Amino acid sequence: MEYLWLSAIVGLVFGLLLLVSPSVLGALGSVFNSALFTLNGWTLRYRMWLGLVLLVIGAWVFYVGLQYPDPYIATTWIVAVVFGLLFLFLPGWLKWLSGAADAVFLSTDELVMGWRRVVGIVLVVASAYILYGIFYSIGK
Repeated sequence: MEYLWLSAIVGLVFGLLLLVSPSVLGALGSVFNSALFTLNGWTLRYRMWLGLVLLVIGAWVFYVGLQYPDPYIATTWIVAVVFGLLFLFLPGWLKWLSGAADAVFLSTDELVMGWRRVVGIVLVVASAYILYGIFYSIGK
């Protein structure tokens, strides 16, 4: 029940901020859109060790996956082995993947701010509906 309260309050706060004070959300968005740290230099500096560790982890997860067949375990060891091999033998591809992952394909900030009234009203109405559902279930 607490997650419903939290989602209703967060939706209500952000919906009202979109309707009343969009500049606050713009400033908040610029703070959260900045990178806190990057791993590119560190990972390429220790790429041999990182590749070996990923291969060992991939082998261990593969061994565990043989005992407990689960698709998530299979996905985990495959990803670990692929990235371990990339770190060891193809670090240039990792630089390219990192650059592709850093590219912004769709900026939701401009999209939401362009439709801020509609998004704000939807958030406020959805929050009111959640709060109504909470109070209705408490009253039963």
